[in-house]
Amino acid sequence: MAGDGHRYALGVLTAVFAVNQLDRNILAITLEQIGAEFSLSDTQLGLLSGALFAVVYVTFGFPVAWMAARGSRRNIIAAAVAIWSALTIAMAGAQTFVQLALARLGVAVGEAGAVAPAHSMIADLYPNEKRTSAMATFAAGSNVGVLLAFLVGGIAGQALGWRWAFVIAGVPGLALALLLRFTVTEPARAGRDAADGAPLFGATLRTIWNDSGLFHAMCGIAVTGVVTFGALTWNAAFIIRAFQLSQAQTGIYLALTIGVLGGIGTWVSGLIADRLAEAGHPRWRLGVVVVAIVAAKPFIAGFLLLPSTIGALACVAVSASLATVFWGPTYAFLHSRVEPRMRPMATAIFLFVFNIVGVGIGPTVIGFASETVFAAQGTRSLGYAILVVQIAGIWGAWHYWRAARTIA
Repeated sequence: MAGDGHRYALGVLTAVFAVNQLDRNILAITLEQIGAEFSLSDTQLGLLSGALFAVVYVTFGFPVAWMAARGSRRNIIAAAVAIWSALTIAMAGAQTFVQLALARLGVAVGEAGAVAPAHSMIADLYPNEKRTSAMATFAAGSNVGVLLAFLVGGIAGQALGWRWAFVIAGVPGLALALLLRFTVTEPARAGRDAADGAPLFGATLRTIWNDSGLFHAMCGIAVTGVVTFGALTWNAAFIIRAFQLSQAQTGIYLALTIGVLGGIGTWVSGLIADRLAEAGHPRWRLGVVVVAIVAAKPFIAGFLLLPSTIGALACVAVSASLATVFWGPTYAFLHSRVEPRMRPMATAIFLFVFNIVGVGIGPTVIGFASETVFAAQGTRSLGYAILVVQIAGIWGAWHYWRAARTIA
């Protein structure tokens, strides 16, 4: 595929990831509305956002990776986008918590079909020396999706209600599925055919387990997932409760910070990592992740503890620019150390630990701690619960440091 074809395919896949994150995260900005309508506790909201979604997501991730190693990755992604977009719209019609949860689980089934096949396509589109920046560009789609989620959920959710916000969020994916299917060419696979050799899952898992760098990177992304998804789920609710901002105000602010500043930080970090590696410092391909995690912690603490609205929101803006730096470098590192045939399954394994640990534990633990351990803190209970989970992120930085030391 020509250079322009590379960039177009990457652009469409990045748009897919943006819609993926839009439909996943629009729940975060509408949690207060949904909780009030269905009389849900913070624990129930945490389960809806985290554990229930994560279990289904990772369960379907492995069969999708198996299919992606053998079939058309483009077609798998296109079908997945159509499924999760339709079910995001279906959530708008829920009349009970059970119906809402079932539709949410359907969204998880669809979203399981996006990232692993997309990573495999990008790895075949770009050589190793350009792969970190390509993966970072794809990862920046997450920030664009969060931007759209908070804008749509904040503005449309307040003006029209949360149900119409979900309808608006689901429509773009249906069009994008057609665009991907009929305008993007499936790239040629690198390496030998996926059907050769040992059973794919076992062979890939052994490769990761026996590679110290990959093992620590996997642990690092798992711990980082707890922090990232815990904050992403609950930051909006904390701002609304602690600083009395409206849903629209909160949505717009988080869209600009997490979406714009976070996207810039994610994209630039990938460029920096590749430039430093080309200059003879390849360990910085993961070193940028360590620096970003550690540098963000004082600002996160300021956001959660400062009584001043302006001071707290300024702190969250800085931390947002560093929050998703780990995405591109982690998966570029992973794809550089496994055989091409293993790439979809390797991504699925990393996504498994990222989601089952990160999405499964982070939002649920924060919701539970807010209404039990820190209940006496009133409107600040949620902030203390988020802070405890955020401190654990230093553990993730340590794993990334260990992984970086294995790079020759």
